[in-house]
Amino acid sequence: MVSNFFLVIFFIFFLYLINFFLKKFNISLDRVLESENHKLLLRSDNSIPLSGTYYFLPIIFFLFYKLDFFAVIFSLFFFILGLMADLKLVNSPKLRLIIQFLLLTFLFQINKDLVINTRIDFLDNLMNYNFVRIIICSFFFMVLINGFNLIDGTNCLSTLNFSIILFFIYLLSHNTNLNLFNHELILMIFATLIFVIFNFFGKNFLGDGGAYGLGFLLGFILVKISLSNHSISPYFVANLLWYPAFENLFSIMRRRFHKKNNYLPDNNHLHQLIFKYLRKKNFIKKNFLLSSIVGIIINMYLFIVYLIGYFFYSETNVQVALILTSIALYLLFYYRLTKTSR
Repeated sequence: MVSNFFLVIFFIFFLYLINFFLKKFNISLDRVLESENHKLLLRSDNSIPLSGTYYFLPIIFFLFYKLDFFAVIFSLFFFILGLMADLKLVNSPKLRLIIQFLLLTFLFQINKDLVINTRIDFLDNLMNYNFVRIIICSFFFMVLINGFNLIDGTNCLSTLNFSIILFFIYLLSHNTNLNLFNHELILMIFATLIFVIFNFFGKNFLGDGGAYGLGFLLGFILVKISLSNHSISPYFVANLLWYPAFENLFSIMRRRFHKKNNYLPDNNHLHQLIFKYLRKKNFIKKNFLLSSIVGIIINMYLFIVYLIGYFFYSETNVQVALILTSIALYLLFYYRLTKTSR
């Protein structure tokens, strides 16, 4: 217990030093470019450290490399890819998507036991064909990690969501006797919550590296959990991950419908519409604080949905109902907020 306390103190000190040196040496700062004016909506500082890769990558190696070295290695690849984007070395979104796809197809080619169980006979039968399995699984992970990256611009939205999902992974592992590195999960939750506190005050973001690396790791762990215990509905996994994935898919469909380039950012995501609505009400004047409130509000709803899903983690019907209800509420609020913002 004492060692865990000192480790948490170390996490705080470690993150503080990372933010300090990134600012001091002008490295990995999220400066707003002309093509990124959407970022100014949720912040006041034009040079926020993108600390995710520097903070989480060594922690993940320290906690998990002995337990699942395979997952850690591929997390490393995604951390590095995202870091290259944060450093403006890989600016092309198309190139990043191509590299993501190549990494994922390689992962699923060499690990044929990894499969997403849908409990839909038609899809599960298609998964028996290696090529189809690789394409479907790669698509799932690409939607997921880019969804986490999409919501990272709002304080506490992506970071707190990671913490909550890790918490439910721990509960699931502990209470179903999976015992999947439970001690390491607790420390990882603390490490993520410390990042959330800094993120709440607008002191750092995950960046592409943190969102890609953590998004991949969570998806990988949850797929492994669903495969290791068939009493766990795969739709409970989908319930834990629906929000970033749907935010990404909905944005793609919305932009295509309006004939806009999918690679160009905009201010029309749900979290941004909520921010603009609350800002009109003039409850909170500081953008960074209002941004954090929006992130917390969305995660409060998600926590309730996850909690209900956890109590019925074996019941596929309940999980599907929760997901469909959440999507319906998302679309309803989105429609209402777009009307009020006109």
